Amino acid sequence: MSNKRAEHQLHNKGVDILLNYAGGSSPGIYPSKPVLNYENVAITLKRNKYNIDEIEGMFNKNVLAFQNATAYLPSIFKSNVKNFSSYQEVINQKAQIDKLLKGWVDVIVLDKRIFYYYYNQYKSPEAVQIYTLFPKAKRPAYFNNHSLATEFDIGLALIKQNGTYKRIVDEGQTNSSIK
Repeated sequence: MSNKRAEHQLHNKGVDILLNYAGGSSPGIYPSKPVLNYENVAITLKRNKYNIDEIEGMFNKNVLAFQNATAYLPSIFKSNVKNFSSYQEVINQKAQIDKLLKGWVDVIVLDKRIFYYYYNQYKSPEAVQIYTLFPKAKRPAYFNNHSLATEFDIGLALIKQNGTYKRIVDEGQTNSSIK
């Protein structure tokens, strides 16, 4: 489900919980304690030898980001999209990696863990360069029911305390190798 459709579903009680929500503080929407830290990064093919140490490094490049990226990333990103050769957002994040590896885009912007998940599914993928341009972003879960949010926070605290949370996060990062 796309981020935008999921937000609509949360507001209309079609879903109880949402992890990606750009709406911030809204009446009837209750955030949990932070669940994850997203680390959105810019990624290029290493052979292109780009120097992207700041947003301006993406100027005159074809950039492909995750859906609604301009709502999640710092405002400097949104205000500079006009300086990219082209800019698109996609729902299917696997397609971002595919288009980068085929050389159809110059830069992709997405969460590092999501990138690793898909990148590691390729056999002998081309080497990439990862640029950390954005601050880590704490992401809570969002609920349309206050008592569910409270119950979730209690459960989250419990799995953090007993080590289950760390095992889950560590397992997701075990295969995060880059060429």
